Amino acid sequence: MAGNGLDAILFLISCVFDFYIMVLFVRLILAWGNADYHHPLTQFVVKLTNFIIKPMKKYIPDFRGIETATIILILLVVLLKYLVLTLLTYGMPNLGGLLILTIGDTLRLLLETLSIALILLAILSWMQPQSPVYLILNKLTAPITRPLQRLIPLIAGVDITPLVAIVILQLLVILIANPIIAKGLAIAIG
Repeated sequence: MAGNGLDAILFLISCVFDFYIMVLFVRLILAWGNADYHHPLTQFVVKLTNFIIKPMKKYIPDFRGIETATIILILLVVLLKYLVLTLLTYGMPNLGGLLILTIGDTLRLLLETLSIALILLAILSWMQPQSPVYLILNKLTAPITRPLQRLIPLIAGVDITPLVAIVILQLLVILIANPIIAKGLAIAIG
């Protein structure tokens, strides 16, 4: 029973960290895409992240339209997540392994955030293509879907590029992110 209780606690900790990291990724992508600041989704993301990003931006400038402070915060939050999780389960981790684990999980979470955005985009395209959320999601995912749309024609008037993009993103998780995570975890907990 103690194992199940610890598993539940670890799951909840991981969920809270992952949610906030995904919100940070959405902020990063929205800022990079010059999303409408007055949109409710943008306001939600800004309110959840500005309390820490705003002070960081005083010392860490943006680079070519990319919020460097947000990238650094994402890496720090992922690092903190794995530090907490490994301390609760294995004790003090190897810091080199923890850094590798951080890089792998950051990549995994970025790919999963984009996959979720693509799923929501596909659903909204069938149900409410004029929705303001659809426009934001379309802007978020355009760097992925636009090149695919040049290669894959509409099939009976249906754009299947979001589905193809989701498959590609999940393959990247399996082929790149997961092996990095496994290697980092092996080193971190030795």
